Amino acid sequence: MLQFTFESPTLFEPDAVPAAREMLHDDTREKSYRLAKIRKFAHWLVAEMGRAGIVAKGLAVDGDGWVFEVPAAEGFVMCVVSNLDGMEQQIGVMVTEIGGASEGVDRAVETLLRNSGKVAGLKAW
Repeated sequence: MLQFTFESPTLFEPDAVPAAREMLHDDTREKSYRLAKIRKFAHWLVAEMGRAGIVAKGLAVDGDGWVFEVPAAEGFVMCVVSNLDGMEQQIGVMVTEIGGASEGVDRAVETLLRNSGKVAGLKAW
């Protein structure tokens, strides 16, 4: 498992409004609005992973953030994109292997983020 934090000024949309299907009915309205501001980044990340040959499925918003998975021969890799901790412009990505999924997607995502001109101040742990 790896976690990342960074900013992405060109993919952060400060005036974004959640679509009706993105409203989190069991959470605060503020959370839905915060997550809408990183929608563009989440879609960008999934597209970039696809260009790198990593197939991501099921991008959807839930109470933890924008969530999608990468299927594996055994299990899957879950990715969560969020801005719910700290400042709303700081984006976090968590990549974790579940059910015996082989490692490697986390390092591929790290490489993608490090080599992108769209990410600033990347920290990984």
